[in-house]
Amino acid sequence: MQGRTPQHQARGSRVHAIGLVVNMSLAAIKLAGGLFAGSPALVADGVHSLSDGATSLVGWFSFRWAGKPADEDHHYGHGKAEALAAALVGLVLLVAGVLLIVEAVVGRGPSYEHSMGILALSVAAVSVGVNGWLHRLAARAGRDLHSPSLMALARDCQSDTLASLLVIFGVGCAMAGLPQAEILAAGVIGGLILFMGLKTLRGATDILMDRVPDPNLRTDITATVVQVEGVQTVERVDIHPLGHQLRVDMEISVNGDLSVRKGHAIAHHVEEAVIARQGRVVEVAVHVNPTDSTPPE
Repeated sequence: MQGRTPQHQARGSRVHAIGLVVNMSLAAIKLAGGLFAGSPALVADGVHSLSDGATSLVGWFSFRWAGKPADEDHHYGHGKAEALAAALVGLVLLVAGVLLIVEAVVGRGPSYEHSMGILALSVAAVSVGVNGWLHRLAARAGRDLHSPSLMALARDCQSDTLASLLVIFGVGCAMAGLPQAEILAAGVIGGLILFMGLKTLRGATDILMDRVPDPNLRTDITATVVQVEGVQTVERVDIHPLGHQLRVDMEISVNGDLSVRKGHAIAHHVEEAVIARQGRVVEVAVHVNPTDSTPPE
């Protein structure tokens, strides 16, 4: 079975490592700035970045693990390691979101000296810029490599950007004499984290439960196979996700009077056609059934 090329593996690992460094750095800056300035929304955003950093570390390890080839114990490779990591990311985000919502409900609105408000706004503005850049980097790599853990990182960055924008809104309102607006912003940040956790967990669960990513994929594969010379009908197409890649099991019918060698060659042509047409398919198992070449008497 094919796997990621060394270049793809290196690119994915590099993006995960960048995400880890960025998230841990932002977490430290936000938590320190939030505690020093007395901003509950910025502290909530710092907790979010801290959870992102922890899950980036998990994602980095899982991406490297998923790139390992098949072995005696894992006949279909290790591709689902990324889905396990993405599920862990989702669970961490769920817990963080619930805790932040609870804190927002029982918390009190802040009051700022002018310089402290400016400090909180500056930290949040830096977070918006950095996370916007990291989101674009991770999303592009995730789409190119069909990596669920990189897409989870991209979603985390997107939610972090929105959270920092809410911090700017909340702190600005508190500085204008509306402290409850920042408490509300902290609660909304928790809600965003909760939503992103649910979305990430659902995507990982789909892979672990072998849900086909595209409902039209079976039709597309069938249309490709019936064009292969010698194939009379396609009787069955089953698609099995292997993490970021796919395996296809199918049955085709060919003329029953053909030699075994010829039927074997047709099966190979089917495999080549499907892999060439569908970039995520890395293995095709073809079972050949014979049909009668002449009608029965």
